[in-house]
Amino acid sequence: MRKKHLIWRLCSCIIAFTIFFSVFSSSLMADGENQMDTDENTSSLQNPVEGLLDPNPAGLPIPGADSYLVYDVLSDTMLIGYQYDTPKAPSAITQIMTVLLALENLELSDTITITKAMYESIPDAYVRIGFSEGEVVTVEQCIYASLLKSANDACLALAIKISGSEKAFVDKMNQRAVELGCTNTHFTNSYGLSDGEHKTSCQDMSLILKEALRHPDFTTISTCTSYTIDPTNTFNDRRVLNNANRFISTPSTAYEYYIGGKTGYSDESGYTIIAGAEKDGRRLIGILLGANDAENRYLALSELFEYCFANYTTTMIEESELSVAVKNATSQIENALVGSNLKIDSSSLQLLEYYTIQTSVANGGYGNEIDLGGVVVDPTLKSQELKLPIIRTFSNNATYKIGYLTVRIIDESRINEEVEKVTSTSDKKDRSGIIVTILIISGLVLVAGSAILLFVKMIKKRKFNKNHRNPRIL
Repeated sequence: MRKKHLIWRLCSCIIAFTIFFSVFSSSLMADGENQMDTDENTSSLQNPVEGLLDPNPAGLPIPGADSYLVYDVLSDTMLIGYQYDTPKAPSAITQIMTVLLALENLELSDTITITKAMYESIPDAYVRIGFSEGEVVTVEQCIYASLLKSANDACLALAIKISGSEKAFVDKMNQRAVELGCTNTHFTNSYGLSDGEHKTSCQDMSLILKEALRHPDFTTISTCTSYTIDPTNTFNDRRVLNNANRFISTPSTAYEYYIGGKTGYSDESGYTIIAGAEKDGRRLIGILLGANDAENRYLALSELFEYCFANYTTTMIEESELSVAVKNATSQIENALVGSNLKIDSSSLQLLEYYTIQTSVANGGYGNEIDLGGVVVDPTLKSQELKLPIIRTFSNNATYKIGYLTVRIIDESRINEEVEKVTSTSDKKDRSGIIVTILIISGLVLVAGSAILLFVKMIKKRKFNKNHRNPRIL
């Protein structure tokens, strides 16, 4: 029984090895087969309006600021503005970037142990919450103090918590600004200290606030009426923080559509304000830099918001409303290809999600068409793609590019030849693979058989030797 068992184990191992080797060889052959590469056009659509949508708005309220901008978030459109891309001192609205990085890199429940570096460099005239060395506070408390009271020590504490030093954090601020698309921003500190080199623009700050408003905690915190910091390990009283933003705190300047923002002031910057507003599904961001009055900046910005909500319309683009234009364009291309081996293989749409236009223009209606003016078909190519602009034309003859129709054209005869070639090559590889596999298995079977015969002979020899031992000499 023991001999049979050994033989069976040997055979099982050889068979298992044979099966594994044949499967492994097949997989290697499959991995080596040619595959057709496909290049997909992934270029993103840009806002069809470069610069301001309305450079000369009629009846616009006077903002009373050195520079201003109102920006439509959904359509990524700058509606109205003045010197909106000119770098200027932002003062405390800088803290929006610091809070944004805190929301991106920390948890609200994280704790911060206050060090002297978090407050001793702040000038005496700048607002502080009054943290002391060794005091333990939370990230949430520092964000509330920054957005509600412009507490510069709370803002600096967030910066050092994130990066270890303000200098390292400033590098992070500038890097994040570039990532958001800012082109005229250079931060030198985390909270808005005026030093001549600390600059940003209305356009850049709008992009920063746009990203901050993506965080629900930012809106919740910046629009609350008040917040209380409970006693800490070094401070025995409660700290009550009332929101200093007059969009929230003052009935005469309150704005019901306000969803978050920040104000600031310094001798260099004058009065600054940036805010988001949401109404009827639309989201706008407005900013004033160098405003000449603390209270009037709120009234001026709310008037600019109302002007833009009333005079501009943001609309979602529906693919279904382009079906007729797409059908007409593809029909014209197909007619042009009659008599050749070329044909349309596929088509796809790339559309802006939203666009913004003057309300008076939108009310006049519009038409859609595919621009075929630049179409050039190369009959020598096996396949080619045409990227055709989709144009929306309004009643005043204003035109906007709202997307592209991409049409893929193939040479059917050459494609068929290529398919036959690939199929033939594949068949040959399959046949070659089968022959190789059979030869490998056959060789392994021969080896296995020889091994078994050798093993049997060894057993017989051992049996013979056992039964024919030489007599022992005593």
